[in-house]
Amino acid sequence: MADYAIAHGWDKDLVILEDKSRNTLQNMQFSKAIIQNDYGQNNAYIKFFSNNYHIFRAGLYAKMAGIAANGIGAATKFYFLPNALIREFVAVFLMNKKRHLIVIGLIMVLTLLLVAVTIYTNIMSH
Repeated sequence: MADYAIAHGWDKDLVILEDKSRNTLQNMQFSKAIIQNDYGQNNAYIKFFSNNYHIFRAGLYAKMAGIAANGIGAATKFYFLPNALIREFVAVFLMNKKRHLIVIGLIMVLTLLLVAVTIYTNIMSH
């Protein structure tokens, strides 16, 4: 992605490559330390680069790491996009699984309640 940024007009002296992380959250955390060492607490204008399908989740991780940043997405081949989007959807779901499971549970309870009321109303009207 550093090569992508430079190829798309970013000054190579402003591109920082973090290469110790094993996942996106670590990347953001390790990058924050590098940024603070190089530019101070609030003096950096931060952009991160990733695949276009990964920008949303990477942005969530940046926020979790305490980085105010915007993402720029590199194009993804069309044939890979459906698989990548499903992977990202599942990953975001799992990031907040408790919250999502509560919402899904509430939707199911409300649906069952609506079905029960509809059946009861139909029985009473006959």
